[in-house]
Amino acid sequence: MHLLLASVSSATSPAGVCRHAANIARGMAANPSVDKVTMFVGEWQSTYFREDFSLNAARLDIQSVFIANTSIARNFWYFHTLPILARKLNADIVHLAFPMPIQRSGVPIVVSLHDLYPFDIPRNFGPHRAWLNRTALRLCLKNAAAIACVSEPTRTRLHQLFAWLNPARTTIIPNSVSLPSPSVQLPESLKGSPYLLCVAQHRANKNVALLIQAFRLALDHNIIPPTFKLVIVGNEGPETPTLHHAAAESRLSDRIVFLRNLPDAVLAALYAHCELLIAPSLLEGFGLPVAEAVAAGCRIVCSDIPAFRSLAPSDSAFFDPTDTTAASLLAAIKRALIAPHIAAVSPSGLDPEQAAVLYLALYSKLKQPRPTTLPTPLPAGLRTSGDL
Repeated sequence: MHLLLASVSSATSPAGVCRHAANIARGMAANPSVDKVTMFVGEWQSTYFREDFSLNAARLDIQSVFIANTSIARNFWYFHTLPILARKLNADIVHLAFPMPIQRSGVPIVVSLHDLYPFDIPRNFGPHRAWLNRTALRLCLKNAAAIACVSEPTRTRLHQLFAWLNPARTTIIPNSVSLPSPSVQLPESLKGSPYLLCVAQHRANKNVALLIQAFRLALDHNIIPPTFKLVIVGNEGPETPTLHHAAAESRLSDRIVFLRNLPDAVLAALYAHCELLIAPSLLEGFGLPVAEAVAAGCRIVCSDIPAFRSLAPSDSAFFDPTDTTAASLLAAIKRALIAPHIAAVSPSGLDPEQAAVLYLALYSKLKQPRPTTLPTPLPAGLRTSGDL
């Protein structure tokens, strides 16, 4: 089987959907039933896919796409160029790592659906952008042969919003977890300091401003010592100015460390040495940081939402993320800090190679017979790196 995996996104540094794509590639390339995985990423993404995610399997070919990193250019590439590439390369399946506007072609298309944020929390996309994301999502759902939802809450919400969608076209394949051993040192700014960890993009649903408020209260009420820091790992987004303003207003600029663009080895070290992993989200389709924290053996504080309930151990410190006073989160932090540390656990079904078995079963149902003719050369305008 030849899988074409598309993960051309705007992210100039690692993000959750990029890690999801990397884990699909890792698991599929390790499966003996797969002849080749061709992965397309933007040229601005190629370094972190190859180096930060350590993707170097023999059957994995990462191709850089040379287009402008703009919404128009990326959408055009998915809608117009990707189908041409899929046919020219004799791909058996195209897998989109996240929804993008696509058209039907001779190659079956699978899309990973992480959430329904364009409908449920449009603020995530900044002003005047949510309707574009809704349009792209509708088009993608209409033309995809199969939709792989990352969780049961995501699948349930999908069918609530799109009653016309045939349930036979949707399935559940959880995100997989793959972090290396924490063999590297922590960033210099954290050496010798205990810290609380939050892994979240700067978006409204992540609710990070509430965590900053709770961190200030925890210091003021001596729940944590003054030596503690708060580490927030994630790409910048619409909420970035709000978060930096909240840190300054709370007199925490020297206690909060914002990090981004981290190799997997450094992220693994952050999980391994944190006092708590805190996930304050209002809404999630899955919750990869919670799954990674479980695998790393972190003590966990997380909001009481369905996605986290399905991932976090029952003895995690859950709290009400809608309590804007931060009292519920503060109480959860207090409970978690006196709880014993737990052993690292590999969540069942969340290993990339296990996930690959589920994806292969889905692909096999959709796979069309291979053409007997040899592929024709690519048009000169479809420029990528490497030899296709």
